[in-house]
Amino acid sequence: MGLAAQNHEDGTDAEHGRSGHKITLVMANSFIDNSFSYPTSGILIVPTFGFNYDYFFNARWGLGLHTDILLQQFKVEKHDSHEEIVRENPVAICGMVLFKPNHRWTLMAGYGVEVEKNENFQMIRTGVEYGIALPKNWELGFSLEFDYKIKTYSSLMFGVGFSKMLGRVNKTIT
Repeated sequence: MGLAAQNHEDGTDAEHGRSGHKITLVMANSFIDNSFSYPTSGILIVPTFGFNYDYFFNARWGLGLHTDILLQQFKVEKHDSHEEIVRENPVAICGMVLFKPNHRWTLMAGYGVEVEKNENFQMIRTGVEYGIALPKNWELGFSLEFDYKIKTYSSLMFGVGFSKMLGRVNKTIT
């Protein structure tokens, strides 16, 4: 009695159910409400770079450490006191919980801190990522993340990331 199975050798969708490590470099733009400031009204667009490390326990669940830096000086307003504060290249560090409902989408939520020389802020981050498998365990990802800095400003970040998968390959998620 023999067994038959399908096997894809091209390294694409057949390998999407992974456990193991994932390292990502992200290039993004962060959108920050700047309507309170008289000389500049509307939305401020700030270039952002990120570096993420994720570990997936199985094909669906993982934990990550996501970091990014906003590459500009800008002003924001505190919610409680309406005081204007200057932010100079703040760095965000967030511990994330990751859930993959299928092989392309990842839902994220986490808690962290935005570190800056004048003042640090606690933050809550939520997001979603859409990944496209590339050959040799690489992935192209598109992410949308919302950061709520507690008692101060919020931002929306849209990014493109390149990821390298390290670890074993699981079977396809059904």
